[in-house]
Amino acid sequence: MSFLLAQVPAAVANPTPALWRIVTKMAYFAGLIGTIGATMLHLLVLRPVLKRQSVDEADRAVLHRRTSLLLAVAGTWFLVALYFQIAGKAARVKGVEIPYGRALQPGSIWTYVTVPAKKGEWLSTGAQTLTQYLLWAASAIVLVLLWSPRVRAHLTAVALTSLALNFVAYQVTLLPTDFAKETADTFVDGLLDHTHVSAVSTWVGGIAALVVLATARRRLTPRAGATWAQIWTRFSTVALCAVGCLLISGLYLAWSLVGSPGELFTTSFGRFLLVKVCLVATMIAVGGLNEFVLMPRIARARAAGDEGSVFRLALRVFPGLVTVEVVLAVGVLFVLSFLTGSARAEAGEPDPTLSGGIVGIGVLLAVLLAISFVTTAKVSERLSRTADPAPAREAVPEY
Repeated sequence: MSFLLAQVPAAVANPTPALWRIVTKMAYFAGLIGTIGATMLHLLVLRPVLKRQSVDEADRAVLHRRTSLLLAVAGTWFLVALYFQIAGKAARVKGVEIPYGRALQPGSIWTYVTVPAKKGEWLSTGAQTLTQYLLWAASAIVLVLLWSPRVRAHLTAVALTSLALNFVAYQVTLLPTDFAKETADTFVDGLLDHTHVSAVSTWVGGIAALVVLATARRRLTPRAGATWAQIWTRFSTVALCAVGCLLISGLYLAWSLVGSPGELFTTSFGRFLLVKVCLVATMIAVGGLNEFVLMPRIARARAAGDEGSVFRLALRVFPGLVTVEVVLAVGVLFVLSFLTGSARAEAGEPDPTLSGGIVGIGVLLAVLLAISFVTTAKVSERLSRTADPAPAREAVPEY
């Protein structure tokens, strides 16, 4: 990454972030993605599947406990990461950077969140940040309660409460501190940025949680393969919707941050963005491999009644491939730490203006993506169908 920055003149290159910024930013996003993704996974995928009568009671108990512990770990991680992240904001209060070690002191954080509002602002940036981080902390604490076996009995209520608090916390920044400076462009930018993060969290956080849960395969019954086949099938639908939102919001954000394709190669921001796009594209390709190759194989094994193959594919092979996506996602988080400013700013271009043409293109892309995803689902379903069995030969009576 430093090599990429070294090729850009010092006058226009974004400064390489300090190590503490890279670590704290990655930890913060890992916590945010983990909590959103794991709670969404439970509410949209695991709970509906595990409620089915076909699921073995022993498998249901194992996955319920593992999901609770996973959410408890995610909440604990996020709670700790939030403190280090807000300290990073305190290190840059009033445009003056102070040593990070000093910023970690509670007094420095308090100084940041109590900075008076600027002229024309009804709410200071520090107060807005404090409100957001307190709500995030509350969402994390709710999950931390799952360390208690008694609280685990109310897993769905806990997950729903945490997700609601997390959602409200993230939307706090959509509320402008100065309404006079709020425009349609800034509102759309913020809305699509939040959509982008929510989609990434649902997709990446979900697959990471499933990889962790799949490690419990030795505690599951042989019939758990069919349950996990249903889990993967249901999650693939959720993932398709998330990837669709990711692509639409990502294309808009790329247009707003990059003025021309050439800036992807002539600016440091553009090069880092290009690396991120390549990593995400590879993740989508791996997901396509799962959808068009593994899912049909699992479906055919289920139709043949081969429980052993279903278990192996759903709980060994599938998680192995999905782990590749998780590793690539970690790479995306690393690159994200270097994305500051915009390629437009580096190239000296003005900020873009939202127009009816851009909105029309966005709507058209959304329609085309919807059609492509429906087609993808249909093709995957067709590939999953087994050929009609050959007619059985008439038995020849023995005399």
